[in-house]
Amino acid sequence: MQKIFLCAAILLLFFGCKKKTDSVDLEENYFPLKIGGWIVYNVDSTVYDAFTLQSHTHHLQLKEIITQTFTDGQGDLAYRLERYERDNDTLQFVIKNVWSEKVVNAKAEKVEENQRFVKLIFPPQISQSWQGNVYIAPNLTSDYTKFLTDWSYAYQSIDVAAQIGKFALPKTATVLDDNENIPGLQQTFFQEIYAQNIGLVYYHHKYVEKQPTDATWVSGFDVTAALNSYGGF
Repeated sequence: MQKIFLCAAILLLFFGCKKKTDSVDLEENYFPLKIGGWIVYNVDSTVYDAFTLQSHTHHLQLKEIITQTFTDGQGDLAYRLERYERDNDTLQFVIKNVWSEKVVNAKAEKVEENQRFVKLIFPPQISQSWQGNVYIAPNLTSDYTKFLTDWSYAYQSIDVAAQIGKFALPKTATVLDDNENIPGLQQTFFQEIYAQNIGLVYYHHKYVEKQPTDATWVSGFDVTAALNSYGGF
């Protein structure tokens, strides 16, 4: 009888430890998805117009809110992301567009303007890289997609405290999507910062083209957005 109890205790201990070992924290809370979750960003953007040879700077607020779930074209559970803008905090938000996002197979994906990006992979590991634009077909005639091919995203930092605006965030992860500089011709810099239990809290997206035969010719954009407020997560 003592042998039976001893064997049972050993088996219980073995399976109990195995269960704990198999439980891995993927840290998917860097990309939380919850209906009612919302974020407001302060956005500064500069657009360079090659035809007028002028640049236009705009300051605005952008609000993103998760409103509902649905089954997407891949058969996965996805979340509808409604995006609103206003020029300042005295005005009402006006809807701009609708994107979607999901977490599937340890990947955080977001569909922007009908283009699907792999924003994060889990669990995050320093210097870990992936093809974030793998679903985007190259189109050199499209101003939106011609510069998005062959990007290798990588984690620059993980679980690092950061100050974004007025918020002291205990754990953030920084992802460098692309950083390419061709002197006199082109500069691309896309960086994003995510905070646990909030999601995207900061980004800097820049793509500028120049014409070497004409020093005045510049086209592209330079956009930064930083967390202003959030809730519902």
